[in-house]
Amino acid sequence: MATQTELQSRLQAIETAIASGTRRVSYDGKSVEYASLAEMRSIRDELRRELGIAVPSRRRVARYSGGY
Repeated sequence: MATQTELQSRLQAIETAIASGTRRVSYDGKSVEYASLAEMRSIRDELRRELGIAVPSRRRVARYSGGY
């Protein structure tokens, strides 16, 4: 089980990578390459949950276009 400090380090690294547009993340002497931005966001959200940080939910809005 990772410590709070390790989780925070991982979160910082993945947030920095997302912001810079890279898929390779390095932290604590380790390096991980993610397959996609979606995977990175998913991991980021999981790390936030583990740290007790609120994860914004996606808002779904129905649209109606057209008429008779």
